[in-house]
Amino acid sequence: MSGYAAAPRRRRRRRRQSSAVMRTPEQLHQHGRHHRISGTQALSCAAIAVICLALIALIWLNTAHAIGEQTDDQRGRVEAAITAQATTLAIQAQHELMMIDQSLSVLQAAWDANPDTFRLDDWRKKMPALTAVADDLFIANAQHIIVQDIVPAAVGQGIGSVYGNFTSGSLEPLKPDSSVGRDNAMLVGELGSAAVVRQYIMYLVRPLTTPAGWLVGASYRSQALTDVFATAGLGPGGLAALVDTHRGGVQALAGTAAVRPTLAIANTPMYQAMLARPDGGVWIGTTPIDNVERILAFHRVPGRDLMVVVGVTTDLALGPAEAWAAAADSLATIASLLVLAIAGTVLWEVWHWRRIRRRQRDLAQTQALLAGVQAELGPLRLHAAAGEAQVQALLGVTTAAGVALVDPEHRLTRWNHRFPASLGLPPELLRDGVSLTELLRHQVLAEPRETPIEVEADIAQRLALLHPESGAGALPWTAADGTARIVRSQPMPDGGLVLQVMAAAEMPAAPAQSEAPAGDTVEWS
Repeated sequence: MSGYAAAPRRRRRRRRQSSAVMRTPEQLHQHGRHHRISGTQALSCAAIAVICLALIALIWLNTAHAIGEQTDDQRGRVEAAITAQATTLAIQAQHELMMIDQSLSVLQAAWDANPDTFRLDDWRKKMPALTAVADDLFIANAQHIIVQDIVPAAVGQGIGSVYGNFTSGSLEPLKPDSSVGRDNAMLVGELGSAAVVRQYIMYLVRPLTTPAGWLVGASYRSQALTDVFATAGLGPGGLAALVDTHRGGVQALAGTAAVRPTLAIANTPMYQAMLARPDGGVWIGTTPIDNVERILAFHRVPGRDLMVVVGVTTDLALGPAEAWAAAADSLATIASLLVLAIAGTVLWEVWHWRRIRRRQRDLAQTQALLAGVQAELGPLRLHAAAGEAQVQALLGVTTAAGVALVDPEHRLTRWNHRFPASLGLPPELLRDGVSLTELLRHQVLAEPRETPIEVEADIAQRLALLHPESGAGALPWTAADGTARIVRSQPMPDGGLVLQVMAAAEMPAAPAQSEAPAGDTVEWS
């Protein structure tokens, strides 16, 4: 019964030895590969992911808000600049037109007072301000044939004939009184086009009392439009124009749009926006004159059906804001990637937290196991070192003899080069792990004998002499040359033997353990 009960206890002990406390390093490594994620870890990972996404969303929301503010600020500055330029151009055009209109009123009164002595050449010298903005002064009859003109070649011709073919304008019915006329008191005609500026002639006319139907008038070339465009710095694609809000057509145009313009714009969104805001404003969109995206500011010329339009291309106007937006997007991208990298590192740490703790615990257990093994190996190393020192001390005086070491299983482990010859063995017979029994068998069979013997019994007897129950052993034998030799054996701490082969006459007395003589170190094979 006792034997039956002991077996389960041994099995239980073996099962306890396979617990986590006494696992081998391989078992600990395999055990560390299998783990499960706890609920706390899952919640922590989810919270970190939500925080990461919230930070990225906040980064991009702030970036979009900053980009919007920067764009609005840049657009506001551009709108303010072109609005000021449109207002300046409108006021300048108003002053020029007002000066022409007032000068014509003076000429009208002088004609009505004494038409027989009225001469335009005399009045041109008296009105240098009028001639500064008017290229032509004339008096025409009811058939619109010029009878007086500061340009002599124009006398006898129709109005505008001196300048070219007047194809895009027409004379409107004129009021017989001298009230301030609207734009229908102007005659507008195209004189030609250049690469950048398309110039127009506008005729301001006033009716004369006598003869009936006669007119006094002056031409007006919008030099202010060109001057404002040249000094405004509107950049490539900039535009400055005068728009007739009575007919819905472009009367003057400066800029790249003047190359091939569309003059009739009455049915376009830009023109409708002008009519909806007669006092002026800003419009952003495609310019119908040349189909280019622009920011346009328009302002009415006071007292006239004329609208001044100044514009700059959207790409040029918002270029700095777009560059700032690109830099902000790059910075937001870098910040988002940095947040993702930090979040990924934290997630990895949280996700592997239990595994890291388990590995640390397994490492501590492995270190404790190694410390225990090293503690156990310490005495063994000391014991082995003491045995080696004892062998060296024992063999120090016999370096001229053949020496060999045999393990507890009687297998050859080490030998010097003199051992085969001194024992009468061929060198090729000796190899690591060869049995001492095989060496003795070769020795027995090589000895000359007159009567047969029992080989195995002789080998057993020789082994008994070499490895007695206690103390050292000695095996006498006669070499092939007739020399009496002795194989001396000395037990080792691990149960092995030290074999020494020497002549019988040279065999010394056994030394005491406390007085081991020193000598040269044995050279092992």
